[in-house]
Amino acid sequence: MNFPKLKNALICRITPYVLVLGAFILPIIAVIALPFIPESVKPYLVIGLVGALIVYLSKNFAVLMMMDITLATLHCHNSARKRYDLPGGRNSESIEKSLNSFGKPYDPIAVLPKPSALRYKFSSSATVYAKGIERVIALYKTDYLDKEEYNEIQRSAKANSLSLKGKKKQRILDSQQKKAPIHRVTVFVIIAKNVEEKLYENLYDKVSKNGGDDDEDSYIPCVINLNNRTCVFNSLSSPYVGFGYPVKNRGIKFVKKYVFGGNMPKSNRHMMDPIKDIDREMSIWSFWSNMKKEIIDNDKKAKKRYETMDHGEIVVDDDCLYVKWNDKGTCILLEFDKEAKKVTVYPAYTWDYPKSNPIAKKTSKEINGLVEEYFKSQGFKCEFITFDE
Repeated sequence: MNFPKLKNALICRITPYVLVLGAFILPIIAVIALPFIPESVKPYLVIGLVGALIVYLSKNFAVLMMMDITLATLHCHNSARKRYDLPGGRNSESIEKSLNSFGKPYDPIAVLPKPSALRYKFSSSATVYAKGIERVIALYKTDYLDKEEYNEIQRSAKANSLSLKGKKKQRILDSQQKKAPIHRVTVFVIIAKNVEEKLYENLYDKVSKNGGDDDEDSYIPCVINLNNRTCVFNSLSSPYVGFGYPVKNRGIKFVKKYVFGGNMPKSNRHMMDPIKDIDREMSIWSFWSNMKKEIIDNDKKAKKRYETMDHGEIVVDDDCLYVKWNDKGTCILLEFDKEAKKVTVYPAYTWDYPKSNPIAKKTSKEINGLVEEYFKSQGFKCEFITFDE
């Protein structure tokens, strides 16, 4: 079966959930509904089917999770564009009017160029991943935008945004929220009558640089060229897989609502460059099979790696860190920011070798200390992410 294909990433992402859950839920419904099954037997059959589902999910969790992350990333990539045409009726006046309806106005700081509008809004967070959500909007207008002015506007927008950090606070916080950071997104909209040709040619690459991180503190430049009625911004969403909602996505939603009036063009040929090593014409079934084989092969390689490592030894392979602790081993996910010389370390709650078991909190802290010392010797600062909820 050659459908659905990876180019239909959203359908592909839904398919495994429908199949896996349906394969167990439909029999449960049938057991409950069929009249010839004795009532005294039905509870045992339902419990057995639920247990089978739990066993299947636990054994295939890594495959299903990696598929979900990959397909979510691919869907975000397929949905993004490098350039958008402004819809009819959207002009400098209507966009400015929409932006000025957001949040509350604040006076810009004494940094040139000054934004013609600076607005701020604070929202409480419904999850423990943030102690609050700040949105800052800065509007700049210019007759002719070149590279030098763009850089000056970017510096001004970041300085004005930082001046509003912590302006408001959430009054009632969960114990975990108190430890969490404030999530911030800054959107600075530049309305230009015309854009320098050389800058415009590489504008998407320009607006995609120095944007902070996707999860906690994001900057989204949005350049509107009135001369050819186009809008360029980094519309590549960060995949959401059930943890903290990426703050960058909030900024992208803001642009779609307030710049485009919620009317994003449906047809757009300015697609993103293809992702390497992903065949968009591959079926979900081939992808599923390959993913399972790859994870099994990786598990075998990891087992051999752990067997040759000594206690306290660390091996970094791409974005994975393998650590041996006595006769056990675990793999920790990493995220590097080489420019800032920072590495984000995600939590590892279970041992991967010789079998899956929970890691004691005391041991986890000792491993984190070992990891921190390792990267300190490499000139990197560690940031440890926790999901204690």
